[in-house]
Amino acid sequence: MTRAITALARPRITPGMFHTSSRVSALERVLRPLPGPVSEAVLATAAIADGLVHATRFRRARAWAAAQPGVGQPPWRLALALLANHGRFCAEEAFLGVSRLEDLPRGVILEGQAHLDVAGGAILLGFHLGSPQAWFHLRALGYPVRFAGRLARKAGDPRWAEALQAREVIRLPEGSPQERMRGLYHIRDLLRDGAMVFLTADGPFGREAFRIDLPGGPLVVRRGWLALRSLTRVPTLPVLAHRDGRHHIIVVHPALPPPAVDLARDAAQCRAALTPLIESYVRRFPAQCRYLALPPWPASPDDETIGALDSEGRAT
Repeated sequence: MTRAITALARPRITPGMFHTSSRVSALERVLRPLPGPVSEAVLATAAIADGLVHATRFRRARAWAAAQPGVGQPPWRLALALLANHGRFCAEEAFLGVSRLEDLPRGVILEGQAHLDVAGGAILLGFHLGSPQAWFHLRALGYPVRFAGRLARKAGDPRWAEALQAREVIRLPEGSPQERMRGLYHIRDLLRDGAMVFLTADGPFGREAFRIDLPGGPLVVRRGWLALRSLTRVPTLPVLAHRDGRHHIIVVHPALPPPAVDLARDAAQCRAALTPLIESYVRRFPAQCRYLALPPWPASPDDETIGALDSEGRAT
């Protein structure tokens, strides 16, 4: 490992600074002091109960499960596993039961770490699949990873103010095109300066770049990261994560092809490279694809003004 996290030690981001969703925030206060497996079990049970009480949610999960070929289990069972894993991942998103950053690497297995030893900046391209917070686990392993995303529940938290000011995390606010553009400029500058920035390819906002067709429904990929890679020419490394028992497996895949000059051609070559990776993931870990089965956002973007940047960094 050639990179060190010392450059990011100030400000320090700790597990206690993360939150669950607002729906379980009251329960979070009770669960936080408990061991992680206990918190995960409680939220897994709560998620199953919620899905059964709100029958539409369970039916949606079962319909998605029924579309998956060769899973080897009845759709209702896979649907329950999806709901349970949603609860577990909510606990994991908030790092319930984890008090120290130093404790995180014990349960993490990193595959493909050689791809992270790149010269200059890099885009780490994540997805809303499987085990969450891969970027923070990479930080705990010693990689100086910065994260860019909505950070909706962190904007008003004073503990995050220093990290936001220092661009350890970059906020791309929902519903504010100007602020999101400012965030994209920050990311562009960081990448040009040699930073390693974690972005999600899919999610709730931005223009659609392309879709990866999958059984049960597509994964919609947005355009922002494509524009950034075109502007900066840094490597783009797909990162996928899943749970295996108590272990968090993070897989860093080889870089996508170098950016093509034409944005449409670049999107096509990235789609061709990403499709088999995503198809394989869904086939191997269908129970960990909660946001494919139960997407919490519409397929269409929430703001059509944010998509690509031109060669001078202006919105297009």
